[in-house]
Amino acid sequence: MKKISFLLVLILFYSGFVPAQEVGNRTYGTQRRKPQANSGILTGGVLTKDVYFVEANVLMNMKADAYVAVFGLVQGGQTSAESNSKVNAQISGFMRDLEGLGIKRNDVFIDFITQNKVYDYTVSGSVTTEKFSGFETKKNVAVRYINRETLEKILSAAAKGEIFDLIKVDYVVSDINAVHARLYEEAVKVIKQKEAAYANSFGIKLLPTNLANEKHDAFYPGELYASYQAFEAGSTYGDYNNRVIQQRKTKTFYYEPLDPSDFDSVINQIGIEPMVQFTLYLRMQYDLKK
Repeated sequence: MKKISFLLVLILFYSGFVPAQEVGNRTYGTQRRKPQANSGILTGGVLTKDVYFVEANVLMNMKADAYVAVFGLVQGGQTSAESNSKVNAQISGFMRDLEGLGIKRNDVFIDFITQNKVYDYTVSGSVTTEKFSGFETKKNVAVRYINRETLEKILSAAAKGEIFDLIKVDYVVSDINAVHARLYEEAVKVIKQKEAAYANSFGIKLLPTNLANEKHDAFYPGELYASYQAFEAGSTYGDYNNRVIQQRKTKTFYYEPLDPSDFDSVINQIGIEPMVQFTLYLRMQYDLKK
């Protein structure tokens, strides 16, 4: 049997923190959603041939006003009091270091998650027995900050306290109502432009009757990361009964915002910095003027 060969072409390593893109460990379980798309169906069908629709799909990119980093902590002990005391001591040290960064106490929230029993196994001869081995306490620490560069300092403080699980980073946009109002204004503008274009190009005179669809949505950077692995591997052949031991391949992530070409209009073009992406799908119903 010939030897099995694996050719690793490319593995990307990131050394140090890159403040432009923060997402957290929840990326491993994130499923990408898709915004409402234009249907392209402008008539109501055979039985309602005099009913027409005009659609608008608008995207707005917004920088965050603040950020919230959520860290996960877990400690075990022989008793519930011991496990809780350990995690509290870890949190106290972390909060002292956060105060040194200028982060106030009211910008930190401790979220109790769970306290549960832990079981393990002992083996005696051919018998494996499950037994109670202690307790485990889990808590989350949410830290709010304004400048995104502060996250690097927060991560250093967390690592000092042996806190390594950055669950997520939430982007906070304060005035959602203003965002919705701006999107609606732009969507109405798009619909009126299309209505005028249909009339000028094809002589179609439309009479507005009612608003058929209105759907707002928001896409935060944490759900806009995609994963990939870059490598090439050889193939096995010959003795297929042999056990194949594969090498570990590095998996990484990259920020992939919504495609602006899917929208009629884009407010605030996105650059290299991740932003919160708000969308509005608007569909207006018309009757044909006779």
